[in-house]
Amino acid sequence: MDTTLFFQVTGCALVAVFVYFGMDVRQKTGARNFITPFWQMLMKLLSFALIAAFVYGVWSVRFPGAVDYLALVLMASGTGFVAAAKQVLGKAHTFTGQYLRKPDLITHGVYAVTRNPLYFGVFQCEIGASIFLLHQAPAMWPQSWPYWLFGLAGALVYVVSFNLRMAVHEAAYLENFFGDRYRQYRARVPFLIPFSNVR
Repeated sequence: MDTTLFFQVTGCALVAVFVYFGMDVRQKTGARNFITPFWQMLMKLLSFALIAAFVYGVWSVRFPGAVDYLALVLMASGTGFVAAAKQVLGKAHTFTGQYLRKPDLITHGVYAVTRNPLYFGVFQCEIGASIFLLHQAPAMWPQSWPYWLFGLAGALVYVVSFNLRMAVHEAAYLENFFGDRYRQYRARVPFLIPFSNVR
C-alpha cells in the first residue's frame, strides 16, 4: 500500500470510528434540551458538513506530507478520547445540547483525567482536521480555496462555541444535581485538558 492510500484509508477509518462513537444524534428517552432544537439541528448539520469536507479532502489528497500525518495523529488521539468516553458513558450519553433528567456522575476511566473527554476529543479532531485542510486547501481548490476556508471556518467557530457553551451548561447542571459529590470531583479533575490546572 502506498503512502497516499495509507493516509486516505487511515483518515476515513478515523472518521468512521468518530462518527460511530461521537455522532449519535438520536434523542434519548428521558433527555431534555439545554437549548432549542433549531440550534441543535444547526449544530448537527454543520458537524456533518465539516466531517464531509474532511473526507472529501482526504480522498482528494495526492501527496500527504509530515504536517498531514501530524494532523492525523492528533485526530487519532481525539478519536481515542471520544471512543473511550462513549464506552464509559454507555446509556448516560446524550448529544451535545441535551441532558438527562436523572443523570449519572461518571468519574472513572477517561473521566478520571478530564471532566469533558468527549469535548476534548472532538476539539483535537477539529484542530487536526483544520491543520490538514489549511495545508491541503491550496492544492485541492486552487482557484477558490480562500472561500472554502472562510465557509469552513464559520462552521467551525459555531461548532466549537456551541460545544464550549454546552460543556459549561452541563457542568452547572451536574453541580446542581449532585452538589458536593460533583464539587469534589471538579476539585480533582480538570475541566477539559487532562493534567491541567484549569478546574
